[in-house]
Amino acid sequence: MRHVVVLVAAAAAVLPVSAASAAISVGTFLTRADALKAQGIGAMLSPEFGALRDEAKAATRQLRAEDEARRAAGKPPIACVPEGSSVGIMEMLDGLHALSPAEKKRPLKDGYARVLAKRYPCG
Repeated sequence: MRHVVVLVAAAAAVLPVSAASAAISVGTFLTRADALKAQGIGAMLSPEFGALRDEAKAATRQLRAEDEARRAAGKPPIACVPEGSSVGIMEMLDGLHALSPAEKKRPLKDGYARVLAKRYPCG
């Protein structure tokens, strides 16, 4: 899961999110991220960029904690990312966009986990 954390942390560094909501949904995140993406390079100057980055970081922390709890309980990891592999920001956004409407109602952390599990299934 260490690699999952690295992948999601990389996404958090680039993706925009809002620090105010502890459990932003995938759909809300994508709506806000798409609006920023439409601004082009100027998006990085927007306060919304930092807010979305904070949301992504919060989701990363939650996913890390969940993975650690799973390991402590002897459960399998959420995803099995090969050593040295990474998921780029656009790939992560594409994966989030590909989720079903029901999955997009779930928290961002769950969306990240779903994208990684689809890309790097265990077993």
